[in-house]
Order: sequence, then structure tokens, then C-alpha cells
Amino acid sequence: MFEHMRSQALELDWNALCAILGLMIDESLMAKIVSLNPADRLELIGAVWDSLSPNDLPITDAEKALLDARLADMESNPNDQSPWPEVKTRLERLLR
Repeated sequence: MFEHMRSQALELDWNALCAILGLMIDESLMAKIVSLNPADRLELIGAVWDSLSPNDLPITDAEKALLDARLADMESNPNDQSPWPEVKTRLERLLR
């Protein structure tokens, strides 16, 4: 039941995103993007993300301070970290 609800929510979010992007992106390009399967859309997102430089991603002073604090904590407490596969597994269990 929850999987169906989550699937519907993701579909609604994708439809909303398409509507927003449709205002910014050429209609024929948007049609091509929408026709891609989810794996290909994710690959496209990664390619677009990788095309950005650090200067394309402005952050506020507050965000920079938070990132600096988290990095300092990670460096000060290296044994207090969880590898991504463990975090992913815990999150997947929570979503079941």
C-alpha cells in the first residue's frame, strides 16, 4: 500500500517538475526527456549535474558555515561516520 502511495507521489512530483521545466526548456527537448525511462532520466540528471562548475552552485554564508562545521566534525571524528551502503540500507529498511 505504501509503495503505491510513494509511487503516486513520485509520479506527481515528476509531472510537476515537467510542467515547471516545460516553461524553461524547448518543448521538443522536454518531450524527449519525458519519453526516457527512469534510469535514463537519472543518467541525464547526473550528466547535467556534472556539467556544472562550483561557481554555478552558489551557497549562502549560512550553508557554507554548516558544511564547514560538518566537514570539521567528520575530520575530528572519523570513526563516528557511516559508509553510504550502511546508511542506504538503514533508509531502505525505514521505507519498508
